[in-house]
Amino acid sequence: MTIMKITQVEPQKKNPKRFNLFLDGEFAFGADEDLVVNRRLVVGKIISAEELDKILFEAEVGKLMEKMYRLWNIRQRSEREVRNYFRIKGKEEISQLVIDALVETLKKKGMVNDLEFAKAWVEARRRKQKGIRAIKAELFQKGIGKEIIEEVVSRQSSVVSEEELARQALEKKMIIWKNLSALEFKKKAFEFLIRKGFEYDLVKEVVEKEIRLM
Repeated sequence: MTIMKITQVEPQKKNPKRFNLFLDGEFAFGADEDLVVNRRLVVGKIISAEELDKILFEAEVGKLMEKMYRLWNIRQRSEREVRNYFRIKGKEEISQLVIDALVETLKKKGMVNDLEFAKAWVEARRRKQKGIRAIKAELFQKGIGKEIIEEVVSRQSSVVSEEELARQALEKKMIIWKNLSALEFKKKAFEFLIRKGFEYDLVKEVVEKEIRLM
């Protein structure tokens, strides 16, 4: 059985949390800090060919984790978004086994959790006065299951009603549209709230209330 010895482990210059590992005096692969610690990749360790295959697989997953950390600095991602990220044309080809292992690692670290993702997404979109219809469509596109969508949406709807949210969104436009005729205001208000993702019947009710107060 082929065996090799780790002869050098050195931090990478650009990223000291990643390491270059040398086997029998030659550079073999790069690895993140977690892999080095978990596999106890220290100078003098003997590695079989079979074990090396497993380590190289985990090293590839670890390399992709670096990209995930950068993505998470922008915002949290759903499981579908993670999987789709590596299917975008132009990116290096990644095997399905590696992607599956990456997703499992992200789940264990709590970085991929569709329920928590959906909660955060709904809260953020509600702060921008987005209607339930639009939010549901956005979550569906991101691969969130129907049960999770209904759970988080109903929870947020109990905090602030759709009518109140639509009214808040419209308030910001009232100053701009204050000199419009009732007919012009109605047209612009309808279009605005529909684009925001509110249901037609609700929009009609909110807009008519505002016209009566004009």
